[in-house]
Amino acid sequence: MRAGRFLAFFLVLAVWPSSPLTAQVSFHVAVGARYSSTLVHDSIVTPVDLRPAIAPALLATVRQVLSARLSADITLDVAPSGLRRHEAGSSFDAGSMTTAAFTVGLRRALPWGLSGRAGFGALRYLGASDGVFREGAGGLFPLGTLAVAIAPPSLSRRRVELEARYDVHRFFTPALRNDGFTGARPVHRVALLVRFGWGGPSTP
Repeated sequence: MRAGRFLAFFLVLAVWPSSPLTAQVSFHVAVGARYSSTLVHDSIVTPVDLRPAIAPALLATVRQVLSARLSADITLDVAPSGLRRHEAGSSFDAGSMTTAAFTVGLRRALPWGLSGRAGFGALRYLGASDGVFREGAGGLFPLGTLAVAIAPPSLSRRRVELEARYDVHRFFTPALRNDGFTGARPVHRVALLVRFGWGGPSTP
């Protein structure tokens, strides 16, 4: 319930320019590339891995200043990706899918132009209907995320920062359950991003 109120509050800020807090709200878009760990591993006969290919990542964020060093944000994170099946030293195309994640986070400014962020939210797999997704995508998966960003003076003046982002969720689908898999597998994702901001305070 608290998380829902938190999200609603920031969505109102984003669409209500007359709010006295608008001057403390900034908007950000980040683009980059993301690596994901293995979704499925099976080694009963021959080791087989199903893994997303390195993929583009697009993030949109609304950020609210809370104090001189602390801010809160909501982020929509979308990443389309191909799937690769790795077996016996070979790699095969296994279709494609898209992940969409929605997170709420707190960001703290650190010395030397650095900042750190921690957040939580949920992730869903979209656009895939065969293979491990043939009986559905498994619904929403809880997700935790950490990020470190740097904005040297030369970039900060242009509202640009460089960010490394990590997140983790557990993956399981109805098809995997029916195939005899007994538990969810942790999926680790790392993204390198360039973030562009506007509005709000004079620094990202």
